[in-house]
Amino acid sequence: MDNVTHAALGIAAGIAVRRAGASLPAAALAGLLAGEGPDLDVFIRSAGDPLVSFRWHRHFTHSFAFAPVWAVLAALLSAWCFRRRPDVHWRDLLLPGLAGALSHVLCDACTSYGTMLLWPFDHGRYAWDCLPIIDLVATLPVLVLAILAWKRGAPRLAAYGLLWFTAYALLGVWQHARAETALRRWFETERADRRVERVAVKPTALNLVVWRCVWLEAGRWHTAAVRVMPFTAPQVIVGETRAALTPTSPGLPAAGSPGAAFIADFSRFTQGWNSFTADGPAVLVGDIRFGMLPTSARPLWSVRCEPGAPTTVVMDRSLRDGDWGRFGRMIAGTHPDFVTLR
Repeated sequence: MDNVTHAALGIAAGIAVRRAGASLPAAALAGLLAGEGPDLDVFIRSAGDPLVSFRWHRHFTHSFAFAPVWAVLAALLSAWCFRRRPDVHWRDLLLPGLAGALSHVLCDACTSYGTMLLWPFDHGRYAWDCLPIIDLVATLPVLVLAILAWKRGAPRLAAYGLLWFTAYALLGVWQHARAETALRRWFETERADRRVERVAVKPTALNLVVWRCVWLEAGRWHTAAVRVMPFTAPQVIVGETRAALTPTSPGLPAAGSPGAAFIADFSRFTQGWNSFTADGPAVLVGDIRFGMLPTSARPLWSVRCEPGAPTTVVMDRSLRDGDWGRFGRMIAGTHPDFVTLR
């Protein structure tokens, strides 16, 4: 999730669990610091290994096991900032700090990137796919209520903000289920005997209405946009396709080469959702789960391998003319390519 959301949730969580009689501003600061702390992992980088940021973002810093570390650090720093106030002690700020840290890791698990909640016991990345990375409907009420709770000294307002965010995330769970059900129903209406091997349903930016759907069928990744408004019939737009990576895809680096090791490392992050594209002598292995538009088969990030050149990571955030307008029409339900499921 974006850092404004994490700040709002951290402040609200810190205030909501503050011990009676303890400093509310100090609790809010502890929640804020702990709520932002896990994203310090963005500074874990290496010029010699472009995959370091993929490997370590939302890793141990975003686990339940590491949350107490953020709580202690936030409590100590907040107590130092309020050191001239006799009513502030770092022990009183441990619970607000822990609440802020937990708000961060749970919030990130609601998105699609994948979060190592159970590290070091489990290195799986949990992604509940119920919230987009940025959604003003989720964030603004929490931010306003957190600021008002801080300014007015009203913990109840902070609790209302947390309840709003939780309710919105649960709405996302419901909408996700509706989108996947609609996609599978569309599979049946298209052809009852089709053999779909893997399916992913992801939220798209700024909304819980249009969902990006990706599935593997006959060696190709297929995309679609599924629109699900509450209490209305779902709508589907068929998107682009792209070849899936296989061991026999042409032009791949030789087994045991640095390029092959690079692709294997990238595949652990993508969990095998790998697309394949040839670009002259180079090949691109992409993470098909994420694209700028729900119907686009151009991955946000890919590994590029070319003979005689170092293997690199390619970021593709490009948009064609009119893409934002098309996306807006998808959300509004006015895109001419929509098929309504009855």
